[in-house]
Amino acid sequence: MAEPHGTLRLAGRRIVVGPNEIAGVTSRIAQALAGAGAEVRCYFGHEHPFNPVFSELPRIRRWHRRGITLASRTADKGGILRLAAGVIAGACRISAFLRTCLWADTVVMVGGKGFLGNPKEYGLYRMLGRRVIHVFVGTASRPRYLSGYAKDVVANGRVHERKLRKLAQRARRQARRVQAISRQASLVVENPLGGHFQEKPFVNWFKLGIPLDLEALLAEPRVSDRTPPRVPGKVRILHCPSRPEIKGSARIEAVMKELLAEGLPIDFRKLTGVPHGQVLHEIAECDLVIDQLYSDFPLAGFAAEASAFGKPAVVGGYGWDLLAGSLGAEEMPPTVTCHPDDLANAVRALVTSEAARRVAGEKARDFLGRRWSQTAFSERFARLVSGDLPEDWLVAPETVRYTCGLGLESDEARRLIRALAERFGPGALGVDHLPALRDHLMAFARDDSKTS
Repeated sequence: MAEPHGTLRLAGRRIVVGPNEIAGVTSRIAQALAGAGAEVRCYFGHEHPFNPVFSELPRIRRWHRRGITLASRTADKGGILRLAAGVIAGACRISAFLRTCLWADTVVMVGGKGFLGNPKEYGLYRMLGRRVIHVFVGTASRPRYLSGYAKDVVANGRVHERKLRKLAQRARRQARRVQAISRQASLVVENPLGGHFQEKPFVNWFKLGIPLDLEALLAEPRVSDRTPPRVPGKVRILHCPSRPEIKGSARIEAVMKELLAEGLPIDFRKLTGVPHGQVLHEIAECDLVIDQLYSDFPLAGFAAEASAFGKPAVVGGYGWDLLAGSLGAEEMPPTVTCHPDDLANAVRALVTSEAARRVAGEKARDFLGRRWSQTAFSERFARLVSGDLPEDWLVAPETVRYTCGLGLESDEARRLIRALAERFGPGALGVDHLPALRDHLMAFARDDSKTS
């Protein structure tokens, strides 16, 4: 078999990747590292039917796949069977931990915790001479009070005291866990818009990207029997939210109604809770996609998959200027990013111009093939493994300034920050180690004119 990566910079490395599969990111990292010559062992702590297809490679194996599949299916049945599932999953985690200690030279953890749920695990790996790289994916490190999952705390124009107290407790636990990981890991990879709790410089995620095998993605099986035929003369817009309340789906649908009332030829299609194969088929059949409205990641799973098909992806958010300031022009993903209030203008420009759709889609697909290919990703990741990384890849925590999070309107973020600070003091924000950021968050909470 021909080697897919010419340099094979990771040849001879033994890498364990786990424990959380999040939007396919973990399996894609594992496949890229195996393609670069490393021996890779994967452990995913949960199986569910909406995971992207995992392609096995000669240098990659799954640990405890059958056990975790059994545990996941058993847990879904509830009752006393959930306890049995927990025992099975726990045994698998302990086994994966021990095998990692004995076998790996590099450990790549994705999500909010390792195998044992305690960052001291990382310290043990390092005592054994292992290099530990922790990759945070959004929710695990983004402050709870800057997440759409907290919006019910300030719902209906009032602060819900019991929910606010629980939010404060969760934010404190999250800050302690993230800071412990920051101290114990050799390196942390983080979104610059979500590094509020980090204590030491972290690697800018967008210097690495998400590795995508475009050919494999386009060849994945698709479910095509549920898609209605195209309407002649209409521009099909696809929106596939996993959590509509977080993705801003209600406002997206309202904007679509406004544009339809203007007479624009739009065929809007919203899907949720469908298999990955159907999502891929729907992407292939549409003209453009709307990923989400309040994002801090310009090219996440759904938008990246659309870009692989050459379809323009519209992504709303408040922090694009801040993110662009930490990247070179060629490193910023070329999705159609916009301020949430400008969604109608962004969509209108694409609906009314086939050429604009074609150019935006081609730019995004070229970016994936050039910057976020498995080869390009693994060559950059090899520098993390060896410790040979450029200084401009690192973000100093004291430079973090983003205030709006993900899944929240700016006013919701402002009210959440203000409620926490007024009820429990500014220390409840978990950023006392970064006084300038704490002051910035407090100024944002007081000033209704600020939106980032």
